Amino acid sequence: MDSGKTETNKKLGYIPVLVLLCLVAVIYAVLSASPPASLDEERLNELRSKYPLYEEDPPLIDMRKPKLEDLVKRADAFILAEVTEVLPDYTVELITDSDTPEGKLYEKWKEYGMQNTASFMQFKVRVIEDITAESSGKEGILGDIVIAMNAQFRGYTPEPEPGMRIVTPVAKGEGKHDGKYFYSKYGFYYVTDDNYVLPAYVEDDGYEFSGKTLDILKRKLMEMSRRNITATEQST
Repeated sequence: MDSGKTETNKKLGYIPVLVLLCLVAVIYAVLSASPPASLDEERLNELRSKYPLYEEDPPLIDMRKPKLEDLVKRADAFILAEVTEVLPDYTVELITDSDTPEGKLYEKWKEYGMQNTASFMQFKVRVIEDITAESSGKEGILGDIVIAMNAQFRGYTPEPEPGMRIVTPVAKGEGKHDGKYFYSKYGFYYVTDDNYVLPAYVEDDGYEFSGKTLDILKRKLMEMSRRNITATEQST
């Protein structure tokens, strides 16, 4: 038997095994590698066509921009949700009693075009996570809910499409808005397919999360929520 030939065959037999091991190592390295903590400027600019920034407010509406910390304090929750449906606008009557001062004013001016109704955009969303529920001690918001916004802000605030994931503050509606939650462009973030966030508003200095991962934003929101609870407890 030719021992040299046998040895050569053995060595050749190892090659496919080594190639396979190298491929496994490369695949593992790719899958286990942590994604970058933030997106570069070029990628952010590309994404803006799908996830627009709203810098202006409607004419004749003067709004004071709330800080992110104030939004965490005042909102019922910050939620991570997936938009499932764009619903038709709904309309509410603003003044129902003509004997009130407001009612008498409306009766006097309605022939000159004074409006007594307001329309609201609305979107059905599936809450994936109530981000601040645990840290705030409030009852969590789960399942399918409807988020709404005054239609006066159409074109000046996000109108998310079905399939989009979003992070937004929400406040529970009352009276004619019972069963709905109001959302705001301030504190509103789009979540990309690869779990980065883009704000729909101009962020506060020191609280800039544009292009950061969803986890970074969530941790900061929970931290601010816990800080608010601690401050409240210390003041009582």
